[in-house]
Amino acid sequence: MSTNQATTPEPQLLAEQSKGGLMHITLNRPKALNALTLDMVRSMNNLLVNQINKEDSKVGAFLMKGAGGKAFCAGGDVKTIWQELKDLPAGTEIGAGQAGVMHSDFFRDEYIMNYMLAESTAPQVAIWDGFVMGGGVGVSIFGEFRVATEKTVFAMPETAIGLFPDVGGSSWLPHLKDGIGAYVGMTGCRLNAADLLYANMATHFITSDKLTEVESSLKTISIPKDPVQSRKAVKEILDAAQVTCIKPDRNTSAILTHSDTISRCFGKDSTSVEHIFQKLEEEVMDGAWAKDVLKTLRKMSPTSLKLTFEQLKRGAQLDLKGCLRMEYRIVQNCMRSSDFREGIRALLVDRDNNPKWDPSSLEAVSDEKIKAYFEPLGDNDLDVFADKNWAKQE
Repeated sequence: MSTNQATTPEPQLLAEQSKGGLMHITLNRPKALNALTLDMVRSMNNLLVNQINKEDSKVGAFLMKGAGGKAFCAGGDVKTIWQELKDLPAGTEIGAGQAGVMHSDFFRDEYIMNYMLAESTAPQVAIWDGFVMGGGVGVSIFGEFRVATEKTVFAMPETAIGLFPDVGGSSWLPHLKDGIGAYVGMTGCRLNAADLLYANMATHFITSDKLTEVESSLKTISIPKDPVQSRKAVKEILDAAQVTCIKPDRNTSAILTHSDTISRCFGKDSTSVEHIFQKLEEEVMDGAWAKDVLKTLRKMSPTSLKLTFEQLKRGAQLDLKGCLRMEYRIVQNCMRSSDFREGIRALLVDRDNNPKWDPSSLEAVSDEKIKAYFEPLGDNDLDVFADKNWAKQE
């Protein structure tokens, strides 16, 4: 008789509600740095619809963290999308936004999740302990409380894989001060806790050794259902924990140290990606930092850089719903582009870190090409209110 017994895999999303009204959510793919799968997104949407955002909900607040101690969430499972695109039969329509294919379903349901998280009246606490990237930003940035630790590594690295800073990035990046949003979105730079506090992306700094105590306190107290009172109750606990921690040295913030240069090169006076490059070239004589930024930008997809610049310019004038609709149009067009497939191949599959972008230069990316990425998808345009099928899927 075999001693080997089949084991049921743990759910990728764990949720537990305390008697006091806290919903405790754990992103549970530690070996993949808790990268979001379509199943995780749909489970989260079901949780939001059927428990957290329900009219008679008993959830006063919800806390979200990542399993494993290395990451909150390192992004979306783009490698699976890459594999689907690779395996699709010849002649399959790509990037039309139609239901039933991974490269449409994942982004549609993810963006709906981003919207519901932003619209939730229950305050969200996100524990940014470890890597917070891409989709991990989208699942937390719209929450009321965003807790950085000494281990936080935050980034929007999409231009390195032929994409752009999506998951609602166009709704908040343009509103960061002094060109920080364009700098973060285009370069994919990694930010630490000092950066996040300076840019007001993190609301609190609490060291990792205090997190268990914070979670225990939030689980133990009675959290009112009234949003104003629940925010007050949660904030009191986070504030009390924060005052026991020594805040990170502001001098460790690269975006603070180089804030003047970032403002000059990436700020509102820059009229194009080429203009940003020109300004950085002018800064090179005064220090190595601008040279390093230029080196980074030249590794990115030229199309992605121009898409990001245009996305942030348009997003500054839109509400979140409009931004997500715009981003869904862009991302579907990215699925047709060779740059996404090449970026994933180079960084995540073959790992040669040598993508061959097409076009390979900024000059070859025309304004007409960029404009086409923003065209409506007809009946398949994203409507965060219309499509409720995901709420029935496990």
